[in-house]
Formats: sequence, structure tokens, C-alpha cells
Amino acid sequence: MSEDLRARILAELTRHTGKQVPAAFVKNTESFLPGITRFHNLITGIFKPAWSEYALSIAMFLESPYDHKDEIVFLKDGRWLMQYSPRFGGLSIADNRALAKCLADKVPLGVFKQLTPKTDREQGSTYLVLGLGMISSYDAKTDVFYVEGVDSTALKRVIDIIPDEEERCEVELYYQLTNEFQPLTQPEVTTYNANRIKREEAFREIVLREYDHTCAVCRMKFRLGRLVEATAAHIIAKRESGTDDPRNGLALCRTHHWAFDTGLFSLNDSYELIASPSVEKAEMMNFKLLELQSKTILLPENPVLFPHPKALAWHRTHILRQ
Repeated sequence: MSEDLRARILAELTRHTGKQVPAAFVKNTESFLPGITRFHNLITGIFKPAWSEYALSIAMFLESPYDHKDEIVFLKDGRWLMQYSPRFGGLSIADNRALAKCLADKVPLGVFKQLTPKTDREQGSTYLVLGLGMISSYDAKTDVFYVEGVDSTALKRVIDIIPDEEERCEVELYYQLTNEFQPLTQPEVTTYNANRIKREEAFREIVLREYDHTCAVCRMKFRLGRLVEATAAHIIAKRESGTDDPRNGLALCRTHHWAFDTGLFSLNDSYELIASPSVEKAEMMNFKLLELQSKTILLPENPVLFPHPKALAWHRTHILRQ
């Protein structure tokens, strides 16, 4: 039972990778996500629930006696590496043993980094959700655990317990956000358990959810339950081996999806619309595209999910009509 609960909590946490969230979201999670009591209690850096022998999550605070050792390094490929100091007392402390147990059994855990203090007048205490991490080693001399972004093997321990195939696929796609963006799929490498149809459904659900079911270009929205006018567009199309990574996605109404796929417009790296010169030569009526030239599109709340520059560059080079 505890393994099922742990997997469910970590799977939900993965959906929030890269977000800046208030302290209440972390420690009073049930108010935001019914069924999950908390991701972390924010009392000490290590959170070990009574129902588990493993640490569920760790947090790096702004004010800490370990500031001289604790570090996070963000790599250019999007991954992160961390040195994490446990509580004083070594492995005789239960919380520290819970971290060592994660290391020994290769069990993933959630990772948070505090961004603003309680005294911040605008936001109060906020945290960055780094996502899932793996404890890769422990240095007894310096009393430091080394933590890095979770790998696919460890992620499998979380998703294999999830009964719904599409939900498993969503977690896998969110997990990709912590890795280097690969614009094109690599057929010779199998990275997903879910079948292709479920992957496409998961991609659609993620993109539409993150754009609030709204066209990024014209901001039109119609949603009645599962009846949604907006579509999830691949920046690099599937027929061109475009990836299902959410950063290769945009929510577009059907008209602007067609216009984007046919190269009537693209986006620059500042997410401003670039209309093709050919649009001026067309016969148009109630087709508002030139009016949107240089306008910034609607973007997800989470910057990690912004369209990736590599995908946009590919679209400008290969699809935008000259």
C-alpha cells in the first residue's frame, strides 16, 4: 500500500516540474490536489512520512546551517545536480537513514528548492519544483549526499504502479522536461511503455491543459467538458519525426493550426508571430493573421513548457513560406 501511495504522490509531483509554487502547495497539498496530504512538511529538509521507510522528498532552504556545502548546478541540457547535506548526527538519525535507504534501493524522491523567504512582501515563501531526483552517492567524509535528476529506470518504479496507461504516458512526457530537448524522435531508442496512440493522447492533454485550452495565437477558447475547440499542434510535425515532448507543442485553434502547419506564420525566439510574406498576396476575408504580426503569443504559466527554440528554429527553416 505504501509503495502505491508513494508512486501516486511522486507521479503527481512530476506534473509540476519546473513550477514556482507557494509553500502552502507543498505542505498543505490536499487543499490544491485532493487525495494528497502533502509533498513535504517544510519543517526540516528531509521529509519521511510515518507510513514509509524511505524519504519522500527533500527541500533546500534559503536559510540553512549547510549553505556552505549545499549547491545545485543547472546544466545546459536542462538536467540538474545537487549536493545535499543531511541532518546533523550522521546515519544514526532516522531521516538520514531514510535517504540512505533511497540510495541503497535506487528509489526516487521529490526535490524542492526555496526561492523566496516568508518575508517576501509580494509572494511570501515560494519553492521551485525540481521534480524527481535520485540519490546517486554519499560521501561520509564530508557528510554530503549527491542527488541528480531521475533516470528512466527509476521513473519506471513510479509509473509501473499507475493503472491508467495514458496517465503513465503523461508522467513520462513531463519527465522529459528535465532532460535535454531532442527535436526529432529516435526510432531505434525505446523510451516509452505506452503505445503510440496513448502517447499522442497524453501529448494532447498536456498541451491543452498547460495553455488552458486556449489558442496561443488568437486567444480563442471554447470548452464544454471534453469538447474543446483548441488543438494540440506539433511544432515539428509527427510526419517529420517530431517528438512528443511538450516543448514541441502549441495549443492552436483549428484555423491557426492549419495556418501554422502550412507555413503561413511561425514564431521567433521571443514568441512573437512572424507572418509569411506570401500572406499579403492572398485573397482574405475575416482571416486575421497580419494584424497579429509581431504580437507575443499566449504562453504556459510554467516557463519550462514554453515552445523550445530548437523546434521553432526548425519550423522557421523548413515550414515558413518565403
